[in-house]
Amino acid sequence: MTLFSKLLFGLALLFMQIGFAPALLASPTPPENCTERPYDKGRLWKVTKGDAVPSYIFGTMHSKDPRILHLPGIIMQVFMASNTAVFETSLKDDELARNQQMMLLEPGQSLKEKLGEPRFNELSRIAAKYGMAPVTLDRVKVWAAAAIISQPPPNPQSGEHTLTLLDKELEKSARQSGKRVIALESNAEQLAIFNSMSDAVQLEYLDQAIDENHQLNEELETMTSYYLSGNTGWIACNLEETLQETSAALSKIMTTDLIYMRNHRMVERMLPELQRGNAFIGIGALHLPGEEGVLSLLEKLGYEIEQKY
Repeated sequence: MTLFSKLLFGLALLFMQIGFAPALLASPTPPENCTERPYDKGRLWKVTKGDAVPSYIFGTMHSKDPRILHLPGIIMQVFMASNTAVFETSLKDDELARNQQMMLLEPGQSLKEKLGEPRFNELSRIAAKYGMAPVTLDRVKVWAAAAIISQPPPNPQSGEHTLTLLDKELEKSARQSGKRVIALESNAEQLAIFNSMSDAVQLEYLDQAIDENHQLNEELETMTSYYLSGNTGWIACNLEETLQETSAALSKIMTTDLIYMRNHRMVERMLPELQRGNAFIGIGALHLPGEEGVLSLLEKLGYEIEQKY
């Protein structure tokens, strides 16, 4: 699976509208040589410290798969009982629209010129499955093109246009029920990480996305099985295996910049809500496990962490 698709578990970006996979869920098999890490199994965690009312952290998957949209009762119970809903970023339509410009090249620039005609033509054949005409594709940045084809193309026959992302649905429900809604990051902050990529790293990222596009559905089903079984550590292992074949620069972007640094930033920003208490925090499941995961970082700050689901 392409790098960006795996990061959907930990990054809520404005174009991440993954379609859903077949109805049958494959029995999950762990990646080879996957070692245990702290908090590597579980999707819902109770977080307590001192006299504050407990809060809950829920690992999400940024997907339209109906199996993911159907939340277990215990998760819905703590969500509905919370006073504050905290998410990675806001997925309101107006927030997303304001930041889509960051995906576009400056006026007068051309993706075709940056890639060369052979590579652009190959990309155009893939992008056509996503409803993107060459003239539209020519306006997007290299990393944005890679991100778009790192997710399965929409399937008009599936009815997925009637579904929404889990994160977006939770945010909508929170606003309708009158909860305080907090975003830990802005869309612009997230997209700025990709804008910081050098030209060489963007091209490497795109070439890998092109090479792996044909196997997206199969790989997405594997990642979905990991998520639904609660094996968030396996998701991290899978990403690490993929990164073994990439340059050090791309590996740094995909781990240090997109996961570890953001984990520290999100923990810092969620602390006031944890101190206030009774918060429901929904962040990508890839942010949960490991020594640099959000749960370990909170434990180091004196919080008690208890798996609830």
